[in-house]
Amino acid sequence: YIAQEVANRPAPRVMLSDEVGLGKTIEACLILHRLLLSGRANRILVLVPESLVHQWFVEMLRRFNVWLHIFDEERCAAIEKGEPGANPFLDDQLVLTSIDYLANNPNRITQAVSASWDVLVVDEAHHLEWSETSPSREYQIVEDLSRQSEGLLLLTATPEQLGVESHFARLRLLDPDRYRDLA
Repeated sequence: YIAQEVANRPAPRVMLSDEVGLGKTIEACLILHRLLLSGRANRILVLVPESLVHQWFVEMLRRFNVWLHIFDEERCAAIEKGEPGANPFLDDQLVLTSIDYLANNPNRITQAVSASWDVLVVDEAHHLEWSETSPSREYQIVEDLSRQSEGLLLLTATPEQLGVESHFARLRLLDPDRYRDLA
């Protein structure tokens, strides 16, 4: 039901925050699959912690026959070697990468943001630390990418783990006009 409701929205911007093990990844995969099949999304970027890259790859391929292209420095460098000056994030439509990889590579952040995505998916979104005075680098990356993306799926089992301020920060990513300030 949730996957159908979200996939039918003109611009799906939601937080999936079920308990651990209740299927957030599968819900997100269902939403992505439906958006791809309906032609409402062509370019998708999935950002996950390094430890979840292969899990996401396997889930999308095994359950939905969708091949996410894993981007790391080796792949980006190979693309640039074959086509100097190219933006590697324009090489594929369905990209899976580690948020840690982007956070440690400022040039790759710029390239990812300029590549323009229909949907951005962020797993383990509760790790995005934010305060009004000092948002984390990972939060800033997601914020920049989400501004360029029509759709945004944030996945977290513990939306208030880091407190109300942190939860507000994720709502701010989903709808910056509605959630302008913490007060």
